[in-house]
Amino acid sequence: MPQNSKLRRALGAVKDQTSIGLAKVGSSASLADLDVAIVKATRHDEYPAEEKYIREILSLTCYSRAFITACVNTLARRL
Repeated sequence: MPQNSKLRRALGAVKDQTSIGLAKVGSSASLADLDVAIVKATRHDEYPAEEKYIREILSLTCYSRAFITACVNTLARRL
């Protein structure tokens, strides 16, 4: 595996952990849960998102327009 690829994955993992930490301290508990689930579902690995994170995102957004808006905003920032 090329050295550049290992470095890129390590930096991506650090960035994801930082994003999770910021989400936990910068939002209400419910919005923090949504932000954390989105970060974990959109990690830097080359694998599809784990189903448990997709289910969590869907359960948090299925009853609230505010959570849908927050989800879209968080996804836009992640992309």
